[in-house]
Amino acid sequence: MSMLAVVKYARREGLLLSIDRYSDEEGPAASTRMSDLEEVNTDDNIEIVMLCADSEQTMAITHGKYFSDKAMRNIRAQQAPLNSQLN
Repeated sequence: MSMLAVVKYARREGLLLSIDRYSDEEGPAASTRMSDLEEVNTDDNIEIVMLCADSEQTMAITHGKYFSDKAMRNIRAQQAPLNSQLN
């Protein structure tokens, strides 16, 4: 079983703007999400891709720029609990 990820990435900044994770069975939903993001994107700096691998760890190896510490900083900040952002 593998997983899919739809990634929105700012090239110049080297930052991951969003990542949506899907199972194999959710492939059509992943394709729709990618199409929706591409449809409204007018910025050449923004890269939208769909990745497929057996795990996110494998994606990090094969597509490292999307999963580097710098790239993931933005996502980690979005996922941090509110109280830890205040300290």
